[in-house]
Amino acid sequence: MNLLIKNIAMITALCFCLPATAQEHHAHDDHATHDMHDQHDHEEANSSHTSHSGHTASDGPILTRTKDIESALADGGEPIVADVLGVVCDFCALAMNKIFSKREEVAAIYVDLDTKALSLVLAPGASMSDQTIADLAVQAGYRIAEVRRGDAALGSAS
Repeated sequence: MNLLIKNIAMITALCFCLPATAQEHHAHDDHATHDMHDQHDHEEANSSHTSHSGHTASDGPILTRTKDIESALADGGEPIVADVLGVVCDFCALAMNKIFSKREEVAAIYVDLDTKALSLVLAPGASMSDQTIADLAVQAGYRIAEVRRGDAALGSAS
């Protein structure tokens, strides 16, 4: 119960720090679950993006490289990038992280708000279908436009 109160207090404090348009955008009661999130007007991702590693991909964002992602790749995990429609803020990223991090198949995750992309690395030998990724995104309140795997996720030539 104390954790719930602390989380509510943190969310309330953050809302006062956000610009007025962001406050209006996120005027629902539970940011973490985003039950009604798909009813909001979100901007869709552009067709060309730059990842944190500096690479561009005309087909969409490529895997964002974080310490956890690099470690999971080094362990032999499969890279996946999914273009997410509607992910615009830290609360959006939190909702995606909450849903995908519960899955045993996921070795590393990062939601890139700049490129509107979900970067995943699956555990070695694990698999997750595009449909499962789309279904999990819907649970978090979002839709997936496209999923890229392997070389396409890394921005390498096929």
